[in-house]
Amino acid sequence: MINREIPFRPRLEGEFRVRFYNAASEITEKTPTLTIARVAEREIEWVENECQYNIEQRKKYRAVWFLFRDLIRASWKACYRDGVLYMRLPTLNGADMNDTTSPEVKALLRSWMSESRHERLIGYTDFINRMENPGANKQSIATLITDGAELAERMERAHAGEIEVEDAIQPYLQLVRENDRDEFTGLKISEIWRYCRLTWSTPAETTPGRTMQYLIRDAAHPMHAVMGIASLENCAVQITCRDDYIGWNQKAFIDRIITLDTNCAKEEFKQLLVYLEEGISGIDYSELCTEMVVENPTDTDIQLLLDEASNAEQSRQQLLRNEVESDIGDGEKSELGSISIDTEKALYRRKRAEQLARLLSAKKAIRDLLNSENFDESWIDFCKSETGNSAIRSALVAQKTKHIGSSLMELNVCGAIPPYNEILGGKLVALLALSPQVVHDYKERYADKASEIASRLKGEPVCRPADLVYVGTTSLYYVGSSQYNRLKIPGKIFDADFDIVWKQIGMTIGFGTMHISKATTMSLTEATSDGFNRINHVFGEGASPKMRLLTMSIRELLESTNEDSKDFSKHAMSRIVYGACLAENTFDYLLGRDSEPKYYTDMTDYVAGTQKIVDFWRNRWLKSRLNYEPIYQRIRDFDKQGFLVSNQIGEDEEWSFSKLKEVPHMPTNDEAKTGLQFVRDFYRGSSAYADHIASELLSVIHLETKLDTAIMDAALNGKDIVLTGNPGDGKTHVIRLLKDKLESTGKPICIELDASTLSNDDIYLKWKAARERNIPFVIAINAAVLYSVYQKYPDFQPIKDAYFQMSHAVVFHDEVTESSNLVVFDLSKREVLTADILKNAIEKMTDNTHYIECAACPLNESCDVHKNCSLLNSTLFQDRLFVILQRVSVQGYHATVRELQSLIAYLIFGNRSCKTISRTTGSNQYNLVNLVFSGKGALFDAIRNAIDPVAISHPTWDERILLNDIPNDSWVDGYEVPAEAIAYDNYELFKLRKRQFYFFNKNGEELLKIMDDDVTRFQEFLGQDNGKIIKELVRKLNTFFGAVKASNSELQIWTGHRYDNEPRKVLISMGAIKKSDLKIGRPTLLKSMKSGIDMTASYIRLEKKDAAHIFLKIDFDMYMLLSEAERGVPVLFMESDLVKKVWRFVEQLQSFEDLDEDDTVTVSLLDVQNKKKISVAIDREENKYSAIEGEQAKEV
Repeated sequence: MINREIPFRPRLEGEFRVRFYNAASEITEKTPTLTIARVAEREIEWVENECQYNIEQRKKYRAVWFLFRDLIRASWKACYRDGVLYMRLPTLNGADMNDTTSPEVKALLRSWMSESRHERLIGYTDFINRMENPGANKQSIATLITDGAELAERMERAHAGEIEVEDAIQPYLQLVRENDRDEFTGLKISEIWRYCRLTWSTPAETTPGRTMQYLIRDAAHPMHAVMGIASLENCAVQITCRDDYIGWNQKAFIDRIITLDTNCAKEEFKQLLVYLEEGISGIDYSELCTEMVVENPTDTDIQLLLDEASNAEQSRQQLLRNEVESDIGDGEKSELGSISIDTEKALYRRKRAEQLARLLSAKKAIRDLLNSENFDESWIDFCKSETGNSAIRSALVAQKTKHIGSSLMELNVCGAIPPYNEILGGKLVALLALSPQVVHDYKERYADKASEIASRLKGEPVCRPADLVYVGTTSLYYVGSSQYNRLKIPGKIFDADFDIVWKQIGMTIGFGTMHISKATTMSLTEATSDGFNRINHVFGEGASPKMRLLTMSIRELLESTNEDSKDFSKHAMSRIVYGACLAENTFDYLLGRDSEPKYYTDMTDYVAGTQKIVDFWRNRWLKSRLNYEPIYQRIRDFDKQGFLVSNQIGEDEEWSFSKLKEVPHMPTNDEAKTGLQFVRDFYRGSSAYADHIASELLSVIHLETKLDTAIMDAALNGKDIVLTGNPGDGKTHVIRLLKDKLESTGKPICIELDASTLSNDDIYLKWKAARERNIPFVIAINAAVLYSVYQKYPDFQPIKDAYFQMSHAVVFHDEVTESSNLVVFDLSKREVLTADILKNAIEKMTDNTHYIECAACPLNESCDVHKNCSLLNSTLFQDRLFVILQRVSVQGYHATVRELQSLIAYLIFGNRSCKTISRTTGSNQYNLVNLVFSGKGALFDAIRNAIDPVAISHPTWDERILLNDIPNDSWVDGYEVPAEAIAYDNYELFKLRKRQFYFFNKNGEELLKIMDDDVTRFQEFLGQDNGKIIKELVRKLNTFFGAVKASNSELQIWTGHRYDNEPRKVLISMGAIKKSDLKIGRPTLLKSMKSGIDMTASYIRLEKKDAAHIFLKIDFDMYMLLSEAERGVPVLFMESDLVKKVWRFVEQLQSFEDLDEDDTVTVSLLDVQNKKKISVAIDREENKYSAIEGEQAKEV
């Protein structure tokens, strides 16, 4: 194995990332291992005892250092160089261990495993005590452990011939069933097995999937003592030497096939197609593609499936992130564990799409090869190509998938319980694992049981044959002897033609977790989301929970490639791989050549068959052992009481692992919601609704504008005041706040806070009564309600005047006549996103009076709320945010005060409770600059569409941001960014730094200078004088109708006919309108309304000069449509409201009055699709064509 350096880059954020690299920079090639360990311990001490915020980052930080420490202890080498911490893996079975003896290697391995085992024992303390002291009506587990003297006596008597060997030791298999109890002790069989497993030096691990656990009992003992235990479990999906042995590895397949002749090779490829078709048939693709795609896949089809898989994975990741923040209800929880049903659906959609894409790609490649006329010449090159390797691998994996979970089992636990180890009980267990009883039990337990994974992929129950034909295992050590050496069941004892052999088939490449300590395991579990619950039950995680934990942790905690992640899972100690075939045709069965296995004996007579194996063991191994004199003393020396597991727990009583805890004392949000919670609730909460808020609180967050003054002036002048608009515009809020002032003017006044609580009749009667008393009437009323009242009482002058002003709020040229007795303020026209209102709103919502309870919080200074309130008041930040909000307004979005306050509340809190803030302070997700673009709601959608600095590519500053080549004094005072160059593939970190640069760096304006997007162009368009706007619009409209070199001096007037809703293909024009006959209307508010509110003119109107009612509204969307036409997009054929508006405008412009003045009229016909134009001059007096001219459409 060639050792290479692997970057060790933790996925840390904020201060944790900076601190890690500062600590790592102390490590050089010459740093002693002890010193490196002290660095790790120091950092663990800091995060455990000093750092208090962001529990998730703290967990990751500790887990990263624990993992690093264990790698160093396992002889990994570390060196910090050029800003990167590199790790190098040693080899213990290579040159590094040439002088190491077998006992020394085994001792090293045991030391790696001891901590994990002891941790497991401590976790089972209550269980162990209960098993050893079970109470009434049960006997202790100790009664099932043979006394050494008693067993030695039986062996000596058998050796002396006083009793038969068959009577001295009487082994039998006992299958563990969960609720079965032992007839001798009353203990559960499953708990007996579990206790025996805890006696071993290797830590016990649980695995999912199919499991067959056995006790090997000795009927010659009065209590049928336990001789050994075994556990057959689902195989690891990837064991290279096993797959080579069976024929599932593409390299071995290719090495074999290239030795064949062409005809035989073709048959092999046809067999691969069979594998692929069977694999495809096991996937429910009804929602992914059609039968036609499956039958004849194209590269495009395959790419679409991969895109679907990518989208499903993104959806799954988002759902998992959401589930971390909110609990899943029982009705929403998946059967897979602690994930939701929606997450499960996304998971399996991804798996189906991925597998189908892979299978279809292989099918296409192999079928194209078989159908090729040059097959004879090309198939060998195909085998050597990357495409060929991939296709062959996919086919073999499809076949392996069919059997790996149903026809193979792994003997993960196999060994004797002392003192039976002295009489080679381990070999007996290994032989019985291949017995007819095991084959029978397996079939009986799983024959009718649907495969969970296959069933989910198929979308229906899938029951695969439970024919066990192969059992695999690995040795614990790569050195020394093994209980599997030379171990076989001779076929002759079954009259079979072949032996059942534990065959050594290779070595593992050194993956494992024996070097991972219990503290590290617990820390990794703590740091990676759902820990073992997530690991045990999510699809595709493999067999070993601890291995899956390590692999998952590396992927989650480190920025590493898949290859690097695998290498970090290595413990540098290989193991011997063994395999045993239980059928004569095991390989043909597993490769699909045979449909049924041919076992070495009749499995229906499994009792007799299993007894033959026991008899063989007695004759071959036990009898020879009886002749080995030293074993008798060793058996007598066995200390039964000392062997009990409880004796081993005391050694670890002082060891403990303390989970990291959150800050114990957080601010308490009172039910009155007068402080933190009051501000927090402005984001999608009740604080945004004026009728839910006490008047004293309203005054605290009220934004004083000229509207307040205008309302008071109107009231003092005795005018009726109508505040109208849409829900959320702040009508009720304003009137509630001014109510006391209005009532304290010394003049009587009638105030209605919310018209939605009144009927039309009530509104009319109250208003009428106020008029009759000659006192001002003040009302907050939604536009729809005002319209409804007007419809019922159109002749009541105040209502009539109010409706008129509302419907004529925006004027373009001449001022309309307004009532002197009434003023309407339509807040739906008010522009809230101004620099002054933004500044005012931030000051109000960050005022210290809202955060009094924060003073008692231990996280006060380090809390995001405290930091964000300070940053929001930065002048530079407000200026840069206003640029974005300006673009939002220009695009036509009308924001309400409620939405602006919601935005600010989100920027302060990130929609988090104080408890969540303590957990996430400093996380990149909740960085202020990311919050600007991450909220929910229409305003946030508009912000995301307006501008994101990340989308502005700058040729100079992007590179400087990546290299951190930015002057420190260019940042806002007190704003810190890590002094770390960003890896080119770390896009998320680059996004964060780019946004930080825009909002908080003086040079951020450089990004604005190079913007050339549609919003910027529209802003510039609106800023032009009217003459330039008319010329540009005339040109764009001519282009809209197909002109190639469009005129900007006159607008050609086209019409067209449609048949059966088909797009207009030929247009007819009988004239044009000069630009001098057009004018621009710019929107402005009524004079009275303008006194209280401002409006952003986010559009203009192109009008016919002598008929202002004929106009085309040019807002951002219309501007975009016309701009698309200039770019060559055939928008004329689109069926959209915008296109219809253009047609309606042009049709209204048509006038035939001028035709009477000329004797000749020219009619133009335009073929839109072919860009051809014909002009026909008609002599009206002679009633004939006077000229016909045809040309390619140019200047129209």
